[in-house]
Amino acid sequence: MTLFFFYFSFAQMIMCFLILLPLWRQNQSIRLYLLLMLSGCGYLLGDIFAPIIAYSFMWWAELIGGNALPGIFWLVGISVFGDHVVLKRWQYILASMTLVIPLSAALLQIIFGLQLHQFVYAQAMVKYGAMLLELLLISHALLIAGQQWRNDLVQERRYIRGGVICVSGLYIFLVIFIDQLLDIQWHGFDLVKAALLAILIFSINFFLFRLRESSLFETVSVKNDASATMKRQPSKELSRIIKAMVEEKLYQQDGITISSFAKYLSIHEYKLRQLINGEMNYRNFNDFLNFYRIKEVSEKLTQADFIQTPVLTLALESGFRSLSSFNKVFKETHAITPTQYRKKYQ
Repeated sequence: MTLFFFYFSFAQMIMCFLILLPLWRQNQSIRLYLLLMLSGCGYLLGDIFAPIIAYSFMWWAELIGGNALPGIFWLVGISVFGDHVVLKRWQYILASMTLVIPLSAALLQIIFGLQLHQFVYAQAMVKYGAMLLELLLISHALLIAGQQWRNDLVQERRYIRGGVICVSGLYIFLVIFIDQLLDIQWHGFDLVKAALLAILIFSINFFLFRLRESSLFETVSVKNDASATMKRQPSKELSRIIKAMVEEKLYQQDGITISSFAKYLSIHEYKLRQLINGEMNYRNFNDFLNFYRIKEVSEKLTQADFIQTPVLTLALESGFRSLSSFNKVFKETHAITPTQYRKKYQ
């Protein structure tokens, strides 16, 4: 039964890889997810074909795939669920350390004949240092997945964020903690591990088949424009949403959430999510608020009445909590800094 679940998971990973392969050019999230599936396949080889001959193809595939898995999972978590995150070089380097550390130890043993177990302290540093790094990266990925859960307007992605991705991280976390760190010897552990993995991978494929790949991966960049929405003769509920933003300026309220906004409008929260996402094309509640905040600040930066008003003051008055978050969103919108924007239009 254990072997059946491992074979089933392996087949599901291959299927998931083939589903997404035609989309690999569209963005980095899909490419990283493809790597995640390949790493998962390599990790499973050790369970499917055990025992594996040392330094054979299967041995290398298991070593590389299994150790690369936590780092790639972290990158996927940041890329899919981060707030418009563009992965930096240092993040790729840090993620690669989960593979580089054990791979270096294996190469030293092959090339120079160094047996790491002969050096107790070195072995402990490599083993527990690598595990600590893996656990920290996975924990951080889970934190990112949960941080913006309430603000995510794509209902399908909220299901994945709250369920599949978090279960993925917990699964990897438990495997590292229970199997590798605590080294618990329980004959039923492999069966439980195999069954959980099979359910997890099947769930991922279920979402990819039943829903749209764009629910998880942003494959299309949509330009949001409230004025364009108004031209399409919006419904009464949508008109109330736009009025609350344009006339009542609710985006200026400190700590406004989609829950409090729904109560203010007397609209069910799930309905509000559907309207903002489906009618106005926003995928995140913060993006929706920031559209109006940036619009207000942009207008004031071009007006002579506010020429002496510091940019920080304008940002805080519009609803931003910090100058750094404001500068980031402003530059993403206009491709220049607020100071450059002010000089350009004055």
